[in-house]
Amino acid sequence: MKKFNSRKRKVVRKQSPNLLIYILPTLVFCVLFVPHINQTVTYLFPSDQETLNLALKTKQGETDTCTGRYVYIHNLPSRFNDDLIESCESYAGLRNKCKYLVNSGFGPPILEDDHNHTTRVLTTETGSWHSTNQFMLEVIFREKMRHYECLTNDSSLSSAVFVPFYAGFDVRRFWVYNVKLRDELGEDLAQWLRERPEWKKMYGQDHFFVTGRVGRDFRRVSDLDSDWGNNLMRLPEFENMTMLSIETNSCSNEFAVPYPTYFHPKTRTEVETWQMQVRTVQRRYLFSFVGAPRPEMEESIRGEVIKQCLASQERCKFLNCDTPSKDCGNPVKVMEVFQDSIFCLQPSGDTPTRRSTFDSVLAGCIPVFFSLDSVQYKWHFPVDHTKYSVYISEEDVRDGKVSIEKILSMISEEEILSMRNEVEKIIPKIIYAKPGALGPEKIEDAFEIALPRQLLMERETEESSSRGDREEEDVKVIEWEEFDNELTRLWSLSSALKLATEKKLTLQPKLESLIQVSAESLKRTNELEEMRQRLEAKKLMVDKTSVTCKVTEQDVKKKEDDLSAEVRSLLVGGTTLSIAKTKLQESNCQLEGESGYSHLKTVTNKLRKRQQYMVSQVSFIYPLKIEAGPSQDQELESFPGGSRLVGTKPVSQGSVRILGLPFSMAPFTKMSFFTDKKEVQKSATALGYVAHAVSLLAPYLGVPIRYPLRLGGSKTYIRDYAPYIEPSASDMSPVSTLSENAKFVEFPLFLDGQDTTRAAYAVFLLNKNIEQLLNFVGESSLGPRQVLANLKELIRIIQSPDFIYS
Repeated sequence: MKKFNSRKRKVVRKQSPNLLIYILPTLVFCVLFVPHINQTVTYLFPSDQETLNLALKTKQGETDTCTGRYVYIHNLPSRFNDDLIESCESYAGLRNKCKYLVNSGFGPPILEDDHNHTTRVLTTETGSWHSTNQFMLEVIFREKMRHYECLTNDSSLSSAVFVPFYAGFDVRRFWVYNVKLRDELGEDLAQWLRERPEWKKMYGQDHFFVTGRVGRDFRRVSDLDSDWGNNLMRLPEFENMTMLSIETNSCSNEFAVPYPTYFHPKTRTEVETWQMQVRTVQRRYLFSFVGAPRPEMEESIRGEVIKQCLASQERCKFLNCDTPSKDCGNPVKVMEVFQDSIFCLQPSGDTPTRRSTFDSVLAGCIPVFFSLDSVQYKWHFPVDHTKYSVYISEEDVRDGKVSIEKILSMISEEEILSMRNEVEKIIPKIIYAKPGALGPEKIEDAFEIALPRQLLMERETEESSSRGDREEEDVKVIEWEEFDNELTRLWSLSSALKLATEKKLTLQPKLESLIQVSAESLKRTNELEEMRQRLEAKKLMVDKTSVTCKVTEQDVKKKEDDLSAEVRSLLVGGTTLSIAKTKLQESNCQLEGESGYSHLKTVTNKLRKRQQYMVSQVSFIYPLKIEAGPSQDQELESFPGGSRLVGTKPVSQGSVRILGLPFSMAPFTKMSFFTDKKEVQKSATALGYVAHAVSLLAPYLGVPIRYPLRLGGSKTYIRDYAPYIEPSASDMSPVSTLSENAKFVEFPLFLDGQDTTRAAYAVFLLNKNIEQLLNFVGESSLGPRQVLANLKELIRIIQSPDFIYS
């Protein structure tokens, strides 16, 4: 096999003088006639540029739009393509792919379901969605090439030669057979191509073919039957050719093109309609993963990815491809998951790349890569992968150092919107449109992007080859007479080169020293910068600590002031307690013995007299009188004998007045429209006087009344800490608060609206306070409603002479 070599070199040897005699006539002929021959050859065989200019003009003088874009397709024997798919059912390795060969490799169309679920997910009304298998690229590409507008039957005009070989079907049909059977068809094709005249033009460097398998399937490492794939790309002929595949091995003659997706529109309008749909769809999940675990692969991170997805609950959607339901084989369910997700996880599987990447981009979902080997589609994706995708280190995920949900949650809305816009722009570049559209509706799809790139590479290869041919002919012939001069010139150049080499060797240590000094300086600079950053960090820490110290100092000072105040309070309390203790001891001394008892008796009598005096002052402030008749008032004196007789009817409540005001219980028992409002007001005022008198008498007698009073004249309240009725929200007074141990409720000693129950209960409680004071002086109450009579009786008893000696 002859390989094409664009750079051969000729060696010119020194000729002897005898030989010069024979070639001298030839030299003279060349000097005289070569210019004319050159003009003749130029006229008969135009240069590359002149050929290009001729190709640019048609018969009508118009520009040929296919110049530089012509492609010649080899008419291969059917055993290299059509026979492989026609006998699809005969091979176990191809049998599950046969159903996808319909519609020129696009597969069966996706039809609407009974519930219109498919229509909601996909734009099926255009008939552009198919169940396309990911390995059908070579069939699809061949169909696209048949409709290419710049095909030619003249291989001399072509810029590239397409070889429609179904290499993927060939390698798959004998997957587990011996290597001889796997390699046989590829070797036959290499021999067939080698015998074609189109091959001899550039020895295959202008030939290309397309496969729907990954590159490693065609680069078997050894000839052992246990090794993977065949040796197609290791054959010398195919090493000169270019292979377009869905995944490459980073070889110079391999280029990656997108996997086929489910969407195959015919017009640009369909693409724009779909872009609008993915732009406006509401996405429920932060991220998702469609795939199956790889427990047999130790380096796979899919298990950890699935674990984190399931742990994220409502924020991640996992579509398990390792279940009998085969949901991952349903294009509608797959596309629905991707449309519902903002980010789509793309961990490596059997190979670094995935068809899922292109399905997710088609759905407008931002891909998340874990290996940069997944980003190899430089013709179709932006060079900067951060514009349209997210990268998370595979090692960090495997070691459990990162949370996928946390990383994705930290990406701002602006960044997400920017990446989604880039993903939306990529959609037309990764689909394989149905052939036939022309003009404005033509789509620049994956095929339209890949083919011009291939033609450009072939043109550059051809130009490089032409330059190499011209260099082979550009040889200088040295005459014998000039040999000495040329030898002297070469010797001089050799001496100069030697001198330059010596200077280079002399300067090299100095240069290395300067480089070392520069490196040391850079290292010191970096160390100083690092020290400066650490110093800044420590400075910030010191400032923060200083602020904390100041706040702590202020807190300590405040606590010291509070403690000093408490200490002063304790000192005052201690002094007061000491004085009280001293007085108590003195009182104990005075009370000891007969003299002490006499002294106590004397003090008690003085206290009673003082109480009598204070009560008389209250009686003077609030005089209580009994109305004896219609024209005169008579003060209520003591009952006959100084005490009440059992069964004696008490004085009528309406006949007693305080400060001239009567008190009647009638309004407090029944309130009506005809009730006298003045009578009600007088009763409330009278109760206010009584309450004030009771509040004065209780401390004079040293008795804490059971039901405290909140004085307010005619608007006085009495408190009950254990009410017998449950008050409503409207009845609660705004001042009702919690006491130390219990709640209390206030009841009005006046009529508040039409509710008489609370006022009656308040009068009852006031009478209970008076009864408590009567019990203290050794008497009982005249009755539960005898408020003024009970108060008058209390004052009478305290003012009697017997009270002092009782």
